[in-house]
Amino acid sequence: MRFEVAPLDRYAARVTTGLAWLGGLLMLPLLFAYLANLRWGSLLIPVAVALPLALFLTLSYGAQASAYLIEGEQLVVRRRWWWALRVPFDQIAGVSLATPLADVPRRGLRFAFNPGVFGYLGPFRLDPYGEVFFLATNTARLVAVARDRRPPLIISPDKHREFVQALTERRTAAAMERLGGAEE
Repeated sequence: MRFEVAPLDRYAARVTTGLAWLGGLLMLPLLFAYLANLRWGSLLIPVAVALPLALFLTLSYGAQASAYLIEGEQLVVRRRWWWALRVPFDQIAGVSLATPLADVPRRGLRFAFNPGVFGYLGPFRLDPYGEVFFLATNTARLVAVARDRRPPLIISPDKHREFVQALTERRTAAAMERLGGAEE
């Protein structure tokens, strides 16, 4: 089963657009200097700021989730350019809607790798929830996947309620199949 990723929420869209505009504006003096055949020596500072911004935007885009799949006996989170994250059902302790996290990243954020550029990506430390791992794009449609011996995975399928129901049903069916095979 395939579930599409929810579109970027307003906060993430604004942060992403703002950083892209900032990087573009920082490159304008270099463009004008090139067009006017001026020296570029004094333009190193804006370029030195714009290039890491462009790299961060590119890496964040590549790490963004592109689809959530329930296949076989695992949950697969496909990403744009990076390898897929695979979570076997036997490592999933539970799955539920994560509506209390809807105010992330505005409240309770203690640490975050990427709180808004092309979504919410990477390890986060949230007060009072502790450590979680986000691969989400929309805080209104968050789903928490509790994992054994790992921080919970927070994702955002477009049809989040249907996703929770489908994953729960598939995990239950897989557990029943394993039990049926063990009895024989």
